[in-house]
Amino acid sequence: MNYSFDTIRNIELEISTYCNAACPQCPRNNYGGKTIENLPLINWDLEDLKRALGIDFVQQLELVYFCGTYGDPLMNPNLVEMCTWLTETNPKLKIGIHTNGGVGRKETFKQLAKLVSFVAFGIDGLEDTNHLYRRNTDWNTIIENAKLYIDAGGKAVWDFIVFQHNQHQVDWAKDLSASLGFEEFNIKKTGRFFNKNHQLVDKIDVLDNDGNKDYELLPPTNEYLNSSYNAIQKTDILDYIATTKISCYWMNNHKLYIGADGNVFPCGFLHDRLYGLEAESNNDHVKILNMMSKTDTNVFKKNLKDIVDGEWFNRIRQSWDGDRLERCAMMCGNTINILKDQNIQVKYKKN
Repeated sequence: MNYSFDTIRNIELEISTYCNAACPQCPRNNYGGKTIENLPLINWDLEDLKRALGIDFVQQLELVYFCGTYGDPLMNPNLVEMCTWLTETNPKLKIGIHTNGGVGRKETFKQLAKLVSFVAFGIDGLEDTNHLYRRNTDWNTIIENAKLYIDAGGKAVWDFIVFQHNQHQVDWAKDLSASLGFEEFNIKKTGRFFNKNHQLVDKIDVLDNDGNKDYELLPPTNEYLNSSYNAIQKTDILDYIATTKISCYWMNNHKLYIGADGNVFPCGFLHDRLYGLEAESNNDHVKILNMMSKTDTNVFKKNLKDIVDGEWFNRIRQSWDGDRLERCAMMCGNTINILKDQNIQVKYKKN
């Protein structure tokens, strides 16, 4: 694998751990209820971005994707300033953003239309269903923001995570996206209906802020079911995790991830094992913390090149031949590939 700091071309940045929503399968909250207590609440400013990346690194990049694991980039009031600096530093750079669309100033969406290559809006249904997953968001606000961005010349993508409660609306939402001017409509076959032992669960209880059950989320029942579900049910998972060949999608595609806390990973799927109820009950949580304790992994404490080309990333690669991380096996294993199967119909516009 020819992966090093100098070969990285795409980077995913989490510039905020704040979010207006409370999605039940997001690690930042308690199944749709309260935000987890140990999550550091962070918004980067422009100087943080400059310090983390540096001019030379930005100039070698092809794509910067503002997304992240715990927050929505539109919660960061410095987003436009950051995008402006990036485009001035590297005029050929493509910039993408993922947002639930329910937050952000109207003027911000107009400005982003002139600065970025695309914005992906996570809209999981229509007016009567989107809020069941994207809790605390307002449908009319989302559509208004998307229209502002599109009408100002922006290229918009509609990401639709399919559940049982919205699977009947996929075609309607696709037609609506076209009428509004979205350039892409992506169907995402969710891979999150598993417990910590990688067993399929038939529902997720959605909780309120007091920890009481509000309602249930169910996986889709038709062609929108993630194909990994069937494969996992027929597989000895512990043996698979221990033996499957791991081929890291992110390293193979010269990608990198930096969390808002400054920690650097090949991908955000390792970062989401740091904070949250599911994360802390997972076998990988202790392993990752133990690996991180042996070297600096934070871009605000150590040079980014030294992190990527040094001991930290070597430890991750070496784990594949020994006491491997379950997350790596399940996301980038040879046979079961939850990430690939979830995003098989996702093709972001980058031009």
